[in-house]
Amino acid sequence: MSKQVQIHIVWMALLMCCSWAQAEQKQVFGDYEVHYIGLTSTDLSPQVAQQYGISRSRNLGYISISVLKTGRKNAIDANVDGSMVNLLGQYKQLDFTRVQEGHAIYFYSTFKFDAEEIYKFNINLKTVKPKKELILKFEQKFYR
Repeated sequence: MSKQVQIHIVWMALLMCCSWAQAEQKQVFGDYEVHYIGLTSTDLSPQVAQQYGISRSRNLGYISISVLKTGRKNAIDANVDGSMVNLLGQYKQLDFTRVQEGHAIYFYSTFKFDAEEIYKFNINLKTVKPKKELILKFEQKFYR
């Protein structure tokens, strides 16, 4: 079984087994779809966390983002950076890691959070080919 298939299986299993977790979401920007999911890092399996060097902690959030051209199955490459801010205005810069396995490309970041705090995310995506700037904005509450 290819790593790409394994990742998709893990991704789908994670979404199905964690019904209380916020499911994957997407925003459409013309010809592009930006898919994203936010979880507590303990929702990741120990094997996946170990494979990518992600600590599993009740206080550590995880977001994953991928960009697709509408109507295509394969993700496209992008440069990704972003930030998050809580309702008190406390700001955190996010550092994204790029992962490519076969045709799958996604970007993830981890961050510390306070329980039941709402965070506003502002993610800047610049697609590589063709060049296009997208700004993903969303809010999410994280639970321990």
